[in-house]
Amino acid sequence: MILTKINKACGYVSGGLILGAALVMIYDVIRRYLFHSPSLYAPYLAAFLSLGAIFLGTSYALQAGGHVHVEIVVDKLPRIPRNICYTVGYLLSMVFVFCMARACCNFAVKAAQNHWNAQGNLPVPSVLLYGLMTLGSVLLLLTLVWKLVRLWRGDRDKKTGEGDV
Repeated sequence: MILTKINKACGYVSGGLILGAALVMIYDVIRRYLFHSPSLYAPYLAAFLSLGAIFLGTSYALQAGGHVHVEIVVDKLPRIPRNICYTVGYLLSMVFVFCMARACCNFAVKAAQNHWNAQGNLPVPSVLLYGLMTLGSVLLLLTLVWKLVRLWRGDRDKKTGEGDV
């Protein structure tokens, strides 16, 4: 499925962004403590890279079963009540993610219309940040729908144990 490939690619990009943020902060620490000259841009760049990693990597983490969830009660339930519990959780998540995606999209449009830049020493166009947040939210929403469909189709998820036995 194309969504799984997109999520996997975003997962790799997310890992690269985390690596980039770590390297930027190492550079800043070396400059600060060895040369007594901290970077004005490193904390902002690391924050923006982390933001991108979070929003691009969340859908892959859901797809791979990487999110933490407690199954102590749900695992003891029969198949139909267990699927109902997961469905309620997915539906609540979808409502939240939809609202977040809509808000991010609205802010991206406003940022583009008004030429907003991010606050701080690194004037990144806000439309890039809000656009990235919108993309990540939409991918997460699609992945939640995909997981819900798989749950009721009876496809058992190897990582989380969701679905039919």
